[in-house]
Amino acid sequence: MLVPSVDLMGGKAVQLRRGNPNDCALTVDDPVALAEQFARYGEVAVIDLDAALGRGDNLATIERILAKVEARVGGGIRDHARADRLLRAGARKLIIGTAATPEFLHRYPREAVIIAVDQKGGKVTTHGWTEGAAETAVERCRRMEKHCSEFLFTVVDREGMQQGTDLQAIEAVVKATENHVTAAGGITTVADVQAIDRLGASSQLGMAVYTGRLDLAEAYAALLDWTKVQGLLPVVVQDDSQVLMQAWVDEAGLLETLRTGKATYFSRSRQARWQKGETSGHTQRVRTVRYDCDRDALLYHVDQTGPACHTGQQSCFGPEHFDLHHLERILAERRDQPEPGSYTAKLFADPAFLRSKILEEAKELTEAPTDRDTVWEAADVMYFTMALLASKGLTLDQVQRELRGRHGRRRG
Repeated sequence: MLVPSVDLMGGKAVQLRRGNPNDCALTVDDPVALAEQFARYGEVAVIDLDAALGRGDNLATIERILAKVEARVGGGIRDHARADRLLRAGARKLIIGTAATPEFLHRYPREAVIIAVDQKGGKVTTHGWTEGAAETAVERCRRMEKHCSEFLFTVVDREGMQQGTDLQAIEAVVKATENHVTAAGGITTVADVQAIDRLGASSQLGMAVYTGRLDLAEAYAALLDWTKVQGLLPVVVQDDSQVLMQAWVDEAGLLETLRTGKATYFSRSRQARWQKGETSGHTQRVRTVRYDCDRDALLYHVDQTGPACHTGQQSCFGPEHFDLHHLERILAERRDQPEPGSYTAKLFADPAFLRSKILEEAKELTEAPTDRDTVWEAADVMYFTMALLASKGLTLDQVQRELRGRHGRRRG
C-alpha cells in the first residue's frame, strides 16, 4: 500500500531534510488540494509537525483535509482531548509516538491506533525527533505490539535525503511484530517501493514525490498483477450510492486516470483506450482507486456527471435506486434551484419553520404507537434533518465521520 504524506508547518505542506525544522526543502501552499490529489492512491498520512515540536498546531487545516479525504493523522497527539477531536473530525487512525504508553492507549480500540516508531542513530527518538530513548525500534515494537494495529517506522537519518531507505532496518521491524508496518524515510524509487512491498510493508512517501523523483502513479501500477488477462485489469466503478459499471483498463490508462483524475479505460472490442465522457459529456471524476486482495482488480470511486450507461440509465446494472445519498442530492438541487410552490423550497426559505418541523416530528417519533408509525415518523425526522444539513451546506459524509469518530474514541 502507498501512503502519501502531507506534513504540516504553518498551515502549509512541507518537506524537511533529516527531520530538521530549520532545513525545509520545499513547501506547498494548499495542503487540502494536495491531500485530495494524493487520496486517489490510498489513505493519506497527515502529520502536524508544529504540534510534534510543541510550537503550535495545524488543527484547522487538518479538519479541512479530513472533510475531504480519508486520512491517518499524527504529530503532537499527547492528550486525549486532541486525540478525540481528531477522531471526531474523521481521522481513520491516530499516529501516536511520544505519548504511546499502555496507559494512554488502552482507552482506544487497537484498530484506531498506529504507533510511530522513529529511529535515529539506531535508537528510538521522540518529541518531534528531538529527544532520544534507550530502546531500539525492534524493542519498542515488541513491547507495544498489543496496543495498536500498525506501526509507522521512520528511518529519520534517511528522511528527506532521497538516497534510498534502510531495507535491513525495515525488515527487522517487520519480523519483530505481527502488526502491519508502514515504512518511511528515504524511499526514493519505484524499486524501493517494490522492495518494501516484498517485505510485507507499506510505503509512506514524501520528499521523492514532492520533487518528482518518484512518480506515484508508476509506483501504484508497479504493485499490481498485470499478468492474468493480457495486461488488463477489470475495474468496478461506483459512486456514493451504487455500482455504475464495469470496464477494463491497461497500465497506460491507469496511469492517465491516476495522474489526471479522469476515468480512462481500455476497449477490448476496439483495442483502444478511451476516456469516459469524451463523446457523451458524461464524465467521471475519480476520487479514489483501490485494488483488491489479489491486486488483479480495481475499484474506482467516482463523481459521475450524467448517466453512466450508454442506454441512458444511471447505472449499467439498472435504474438508480433510492437511498439517503440520492435524497441528499435532491435536497441540494432544491436548495440551489428552488421550484415555485415546492415544500422543500419553503423549508429552505424559512429556517424557523424548518427547525419547528424537526422538533414536531421528533416528538411524534417518540410517541409513535406502532412499529409502522415509528418507521413513518423516523422517515420524517430524517428528511427534515437532512434538509437542515443541506441548508447549512453540510453532508451525510460529515455525519458519518462524526459517528465513526465516536466509535473510535476512548472507552472509559
